[in-house]
Amino acid sequence: MKPINIIALIAALLLCVSDVCAQTLTWSVDFNSVFDNREGDRKITDPKTYFFTVLAPEIGVQLTKKDRIAGGVVWTQHLTNDWDDGKVNPTLYYRHESKRWSFSMGMFPRTQLRRQLPGFLWCDSLTYFQRNIRGALVQYNMRHGWIEAYLDWRGMQSTTRREAFNIVVHGEGAPKGGIFLVGGNAMMNHFALQKNAPADQHIVDNFLVNPYVGLDFSRKTALDSLVIKAGALLTVERNRANEDGWKTPAGGWLEIVGEWRWLGLKNSFYMGGKLFPSYSEFGAELYQGEPFYQTSFYNRTDVYAKILQNRYVDLQASLDFNFTEDSFIFYQRLLLRVYFDSFNIRHGKKSKKHIRL
Repeated sequence: MKPINIIALIAALLLCVSDVCAQTLTWSVDFNSVFDNREGDRKITDPKTYFFTVLAPEIGVQLTKKDRIAGGVVWTQHLTNDWDDGKVNPTLYYRHESKRWSFSMGMFPRTQLRRQLPGFLWCDSLTYFQRNIRGALVQYNMRHGWIEAYLDWRGMQSTTRREAFNIVVHGEGAPKGGIFLVGGNAMMNHFALQKNAPADQHIVDNFLVNPYVGLDFSRKTALDSLVIKAGALLTVERNRANEDGWKTPAGGWLEIVGEWRWLGLKNSFYMGGKLFPSYSEFGAELYQGEPFYQTSFYNRTDVYAKILQNRYVDLQASLDFNFTEDSFIFYQRLLLRVYFDSFNIRHGKKSKKHIRL
């Protein structure tokens, strides 16, 4: 069945349900456009240019004040005149939302996460091209903190594809609402076999843990926000093809994020063991983080400007500098997001436009 027919079928079914059961119809439109030009050496990753748009419409039915189902598509189109350069993926999920906890199941947008994952768990290119989580998400809100966990089934076993999934847990809290922060990220990454696997193919078990502490000086300085975090990064990995047991590279991690008005700076630093010890063998099939973490030293500095911000539009320009021990690559990025839905059209208050040129 063609993608356009799938969209029409989903819309027709939801409209019927809405009409028969007198439920509220919901909808949303999420449009993104990305320009990402990468220049530097080829030691870690190839210089390249991404230039594409993503359109992700959804339509759904509000079953109760807290429960809804929704479906749609994610249409990714590179900026050429050729339809063959486009790709359409499905979105279909159930969502429960309440003040204390939320739950999603199905194929749902990664934008439902409370916070974007750090670079050692999720790289920029996956943010661009893997918009949906395929599995389940649980989120819990506290007075001064939050925690969420999700399962992403990223590889269904077949004769050509290995079974693969990862479980991610992350959260953060500010005890008593003060400046002190405590949090962490943890991931279990399971890389199994394909059907009728060859004798030399083996399961890989991969874990990554990142406990950290931090300080939020946002209310203590002239800046709009200033957050400093420091912690450990530890990988625990076993390739069952080898007899050398578990590998446990570890190191120290530091992140500083500061913003003033429409300008921002983010610096992430890592030094220690090579967190992705089998990258040369498995690459991005196993590791979803930035490939620079296969080295023992990595520093990334992002300098960005929020050019346009209002209720519907975010436009950001960014210069990103990636350093390892013997490699350098420089990103120039322009990121646009336009989002509107049935809720903010009905209930949203108009906000002033902020334009910086």
